[in-house]
Amino acid sequence: MADKQPPQRPDSGVNAGWAALGTLLGGVIVWGGIGYMLDRWLDIPYRLGLLIGMIVGICGALYLVVKRFG
Repeated sequence: MADKQPPQRPDSGVNAGWAALGTLLGGVIVWGGIGYMLDRWLDIPYRLGLLIGMIVGICGALYLVVKRFG
C-alpha cells in the first residue's frame, strides 16, 4: 500500500526570508561573540576582535545565504 502524502502548500517565500535573516543574524552574533571573547581574553584595544568577528560573521553568512538561496 502506497503512503499517502498530504498535499503541499505553495511556499510564499516568507520561510526563505526568515531563514536568510536568521542566518545573517546568527553569523554576526556568533562570530561577533567569538571576537568579543578574544578581546576580553587577549586585552585587544578598541574592540578590534569584535569588529573583525562581526565582519567575518557577515561575510560567512552572506556566502551561505547566496549558496543556499541564490
